[in-house]
Amino acid sequence: MQFSPPESVHGVSICTMATGMMGNCRIVSFTRASRERMSGQQVELENDCTDLSPGQQVRVTVKTVPSYCGITWTTTYEAPGCVREDLRRHVPECITGRLSYDVNPQKRELSVRVSDMLEDYSYHLRLCRRKDFICAGTGVNKLIKKEDPVKSVILPYARPLPCLCIEGWSTVMDAPRVQVCPFTDRLEELWSEITFDPLAGTLSWEPACPVAAVVSLCQEREDGGCVDLPHASQNVSREKVQHSEMLKCRLCLPVVCFRLFGEVAWS
Repeated sequence: MQFSPPESVHGVSICTMATGMMGNCRIVSFTRASRERMSGQQVELENDCTDLSPGQQVRVTVKTVPSYCGITWTTTYEAPGCVREDLRRHVPECITGRLSYDVNPQKRELSVRVSDMLEDYSYHLRLCRRKDFICAGTGVNKLIKKEDPVKSVILPYARPLPCLCIEGWSTVMDAPRVQVCPFTDRLEELWSEITFDPLAGTLSWEPACPVAAVVSLCQEREDGGCVDLPHASQNVSREKVQHSEMLKCRLCLPVVCFRLFGEVAWS
């Protein structure tokens, strides 16, 4: 902050208060010589003596000593969060470790390596399916112990789904997690859940990953094109889509198809 102190001001009181921590105040005094030099001049004050956690907010209050006309400056400061790369590499509360992997499609295995993990702590690895901000575990979990010389594991997977991710975190309470998703471009895997009910005349799609898309029924032409059927489109924002048509859809005559508009998306 900057201000122009009058001669009667001998210093300032700087108080900080944040959630979960006790308030802390300190007084910065001005010597007689410094007050003479500062008379009529703008003075800049810096306070870099407050310990904060990443992303924590702190309220800073500054008063003159002695109080000058009851003037008080108050502001709120938010410490940088763990999204910053330098904090994720050097601040213990932000260190997630770095994940790299190789895919063995024949064995359906992922060889996962961990580097830059939090020192003196073991490390969890698992496979999960990502949905919004949650990654639901698939039951495949491994632990790399801190004393293990090789920081790598093998994770078997059933299908290369685009929402299947590798998740890692240190064995610390509330440790931040890191995710990498090896199969984000394997959209064709989502279409294997399309089924046909000949009695009800319905095509159903139950994708293994949550999607946001628009689907429609269309009738295939001889030239390979597909003509949209009227009133047969649907916005998809759930995990199950069903279309019914008064057409005799037969598995041996696959002339009625799903058409996808836009992109399949998840996060």
